[in-house]
Amino acid sequence: MKKSTFIGNFVAWVAIAAVCIAFLAWYHMTDASVVEAALDGSALVSLGVLLASPVLLFAMGAVIGLLLVWFKDILMGRLAKRACLAASVVALALFVLAAVPVFAPSAGGAFLGISVVVVYVARLAPILVMLFGFLYALGCAGVDASKRGPFDKYLPKDDNADNAEKNDNAEKDDKDGRAA
Repeated sequence: MKKSTFIGNFVAWVAIAAVCIAFLAWYHMTDASVVEAALDGSALVSLGVLLASPVLLFAMGAVIGLLLVWFKDILMGRLAKRACLAASVVALALFVLAAVPVFAPSAGGAFLGISVVVVYVARLAPILVMLFGFLYALGCAGVDASKRGPFDKYLPKDDNADNAEKNDNAEKDDKDGRAA
């Protein structure tokens, strides 16, 4: 992973987590009448009530995953990286679709099921939401050049792959020379 990719993603997800924590702290520590008045007057507060917990869990998984990927220098194959990123983007899309009834109450019936699924999954299986954040971080990992996938023989050779092959052949020659 490039340093700029790590820093940009890390700062963004830490900022998102901080906003969610601040909202949840306000929501749980404020007098109920004040919260009720805010819920009646603002769609943004309703959105926060709906999505603060799932987004915080996703952000926590992303931050943990980014730190692990950065400090352990995890590299992944292209296909695995794309699959992880696709799964995490689907989860983020569900979060966005869960917010539709807040801003468009007339379309609320169509998207209410998604809102219920997001809320219940965040309440009953928070590790699953964190896993999607972790998958996002794995999707940001660097690509392992030695793992070119099942279509390697059809792809043009990389310089790094050629150098690795030459080094492997040189090591085999050295072993054969020592054995004789």
